Amino acid sequence: MKWFTLILLLISTTKVVSQISNVGILKISPSTIVSFQNEYSNKSTGTHNNEGQLYLNSNFINNGITSVTTSGTTYFNSTVNTIQTISGTSNIANFYNLEINNILKGVSVANNFGLIVKNSVNLNSGDLRLVGEAQLIQTHTGANINIASTGKLLKDQQGASSVFAYNYYSSPVTNNTNKFSLNGGMFDGSDSALNSFTPQQILFNTGSPYNGAPAILDGSGNVITSLKINDRWLYTYPQSTTGYSGWTKIDQNTLINPGLGFSMKNTGIASQNYVFKGIPNDGDYIFSINIGQSVLLGNPYASSIDIDKFISDNISVLDKVQFWVDGGSSSHYLSDYLGGYSVYNLTGGVAPSIISSIMGVGTSAGVIPKRYMAVGQGFFVDAISTGNITFNNTQRSFKTKNGIDSNFYKLDNKNDNNSLNNDVTNRYIRIGYENPEMFHRQLLLGFLSDLYVNKNFNLGYDAFMPEPREDELFYIIENDITKKYVIQGTDLYSNLNEFPLGLIIKQPGNHTIMLDDVENFTDTIFIKDTTLNITYNLSETSINLNLPPGEYLDRFKMVFKPAGALSINESFLNTITVYTSNNNLIISNKKLIELNSIVIFNTLGQKIVNVEKNELNKEQIILPFSYQKGMYLVNIDSTQGKKTYKIKN
Repeated sequence: MKWFTLILLLISTTKVVSQISNVGILKISPSTIVSFQNEYSNKSTGTHNNEGQLYLNSNFINNGITSVTTSGTTYFNSTVNTIQTISGTSNIANFYNLEINNILKGVSVANNFGLIVKNSVNLNSGDLRLVGEAQLIQTHTGANINIASTGKLLKDQQGASSVFAYNYYSSPVTNNTNKFSLNGGMFDGSDSALNSFTPQQILFNTGSPYNGAPAILDGSGNVITSLKINDRWLYTYPQSTTGYSGWTKIDQNTLINPGLGFSMKNTGIASQNYVFKGIPNDGDYIFSINIGQSVLLGNPYASSIDIDKFISDNISVLDKVQFWVDGGSSSHYLSDYLGGYSVYNLTGGVAPSIISSIMGVGTSAGVIPKRYMAVGQGFFVDAISTGNITFNNTQRSFKTKNGIDSNFYKLDNKNDNNSLNNDVTNRYIRIGYENPEMFHRQLLLGFLSDLYVNKNFNLGYDAFMPEPREDELFYIIENDITKKYVIQGTDLYSNLNEFPLGLIIKQPGNHTIMLDDVENFTDTIFIKDTTLNITYNLSETSINLNLPPGEYLDRFKMVFKPAGALSINESFLNTITVYTSNNNLIISNKKLIELNSIVIFNTLGQKIVNVEKNELNKEQIILPFSYQKGMYLVNIDSTQGKKTYKIKN
């Protein structure tokens, strides 16, 4: 077999254009120098492996396989006043070392293309432009080894349209002594499609009405005056236990370490585009934190990161990540903010508690975090112990956004089929709860094949609820009613499973429990009222509860069999009849089954009658019953089991 096959193709239109094409195996050995002056295409049948020095003076198209071993540098080295491009149907290209020397224009990586570099990136004298969803991934271990002289990396990210909505950002580059500042690091991307290598520095304004402003464009779409960001909303949240007062004011010149997040409000333009420009972040970034502290971090890389890997790498210090989602804020006043934190852990993700009509919770995947975090995304973590939080290159992954989420809160869903986990043995249930004000809380239950989970508390798989509202539904784990869980991960499914739910009601009105979604799950889902010993079929319809204010911490459970199927010996209990006659309630127990208790409830769950012990063991029990007309529930507990009878007065 030949080490490489090169075919020179002449393609003629109005002039002759030369292209170098590899259709077999091209291997450049160590200490070998190869230079291609013309466009180089690695065809679908081609395998490209550079262990030496390859100088590319035109475009690189990869439709085949690129492999790397332990050496080799690929130079983009054009001296012609033109942009070199990296593209191809394979959507990825692998290099060992990458060096850009295109001093006149730069190198542009096509949208949705992954540039994977095993070792270092040297932006010696030219810029590297990641277009759209293009990403840069480096796979070596250890500290940052990137080198830059005059060259820079340029990478886009978008923001929410509202001038009132906070976004949490994180920079994938540095621009000042290994740190990032907005002045010199963030640029106006309004005309990126026209001027991808020459964005203009964003501007800043101050004072009332505290709004950002969009760029002024000419008739062709070029930026004449850059967009403006109001500096009132620039903050970081360094390691702190002080709650809201932990926010630290910054300005456009503040230096921010890689991996830290910052807040900013936007210009009012839908999906306003920004350009981060600087030296690409790479390697390990470490943050010390104490138990009980929170910190606003962010994806430090010009690629997506795998949140599962990030959590697993830091499981001794953190067990989940939280993303702020604006819920339709229409004012800068703190009291008017609408929004909440979505949560993701090793079980999966849940939407934030926001008004359901605004974001379509239950039907919109855009607010439910998935496994892969977008470039530039900021997020919160809460320390469960004292230690270090580490970002590293093994957490990086090439995943692109689905393109339909117009908010900056973006999590990458491509290539995982939007699923929580690729293991088809895993099953997922999302139930929703809405209070009378229509704030929607989503809970996630995951039945997992992971060997390390069970029905008790599982670190990294069970997640506390962030910022609970006064009215809430939540999971109770290990009978600990002091803790509110929004995510519960457990072992493989059985229809005998029962999962306790806590319900806290502060305001009267309609409180609704509904089924938001299921995945890999086909059985019927019920909510059991243990007080009334009845079950509601949640798979068929939502449950509307109009209960008095209070804490219902041992009343409701998620189950998978109706109440009748859960009885111990219903055939005996069927011999008991319950009915009303002449303002009396009559309980007929002709077989004299031994009764433990008889309790009568109204449909609000309020206890109205508790039969005395000495009245229980009779063939016929007659109770005065002159209550207002309506439905009542008679709960009979016997040595043969429990049964609830519905009666009308």
